[in-house]
Amino acid sequence: MPYYLVRHLAGQFEDVPCLVPLEDECAAMYFNVIHGARHRRRFTTTKSGETCEDYRLVAMDIKPEGLTGEREIALFELT
Repeated sequence: MPYYLVRHLAGQFEDVPCLVPLEDECAAMYFNVIHGARHRRRFTTTKSGETCEDYRLVAMDIKPEGLTGEREIALFELT
């Protein structure tokens, strides 16, 4: 099961943890509920409009032997 975080790519580099949701969209929803107000942003992984260029959802596969892989998922702004 992957560990998710939202990575801010522009300006000050920042990783915002999203705990261990079961799928990509759940991780985006977790960010919206827990961190959305502070960052003044809300995201979805559903292709709706333009891709958000300064934030990415990152899924990291962490096993007992360490980090085994990382994939970036495009985020789209919710209005």
